[in-house]
Amino acid sequence: VNKMMMRPVWDGTQFMPRKMMNLSSSFDHRVIDGWDAAVFIQRIKTLLETPALIFVD
Repeated sequence: VNKMMMRPVWDGTQFMPRKMMNLSSSFDHRVIDGWDAAVFIQRIKTLLETPALIFVD
């Protein structure tokens, strides 16, 4: 996880400042299949973007 930075994001009508960060990961494909790793990363992304979902699941 890297630090958050304010970046312009297009919302359909205008650019709005939004906090963004990069998330890096690495997986050993001898241990975990790439598809499973991708599903895991997408789930982490969803939970970071919508933290209220943590309490739903």
